[in-house]
Amino acid sequence: MPEQPTNLQGEAISPTSIQLTWDEPRERDGGAGVSVDSYELYYNDSHLRQNVRVTISPPVNSYRLDDLTPDTVYHIRVSARSTARGESASTPTIQVRTPDYGLIRRLFYKLYLFITKSYRDKYCPI
Repeated sequence: MPEQPTNLQGEAISPTSIQLTWDEPRERDGGAGVSVDSYELYYNDSHLRQNVRVTISPPVNSYRLDDLTPDTVYHIRVSARSTARGESASTPTIQVRTPDYGLIRRLFYKLYLFITKSYRDKYCPI
């Protein structure tokens, strides 16, 4: 089986998305990377408690998780798969929290109040 990927990192880039990156597996003697046919991405969350598996093929060293739940902790790990050698051990699990919609919600609410007040005052700001 191939060695496991290394250096898994994740960053919440929106309330519903996490960008992931990792390094390809290395040979046991520290040589060049092994032939990886795909990566297996495993994650679950603290909100819905669903376990999800995503096959990433062709094998790339980054992936964007979308359609996530805001203000939720995600537990994420990645393994490498080789047709000839099977699936590697996974990376250590990382935790990434998606932010909530708080700031966006507050901005839309302020815009709503402004438009409502402008309409009542018979003033159109647009």
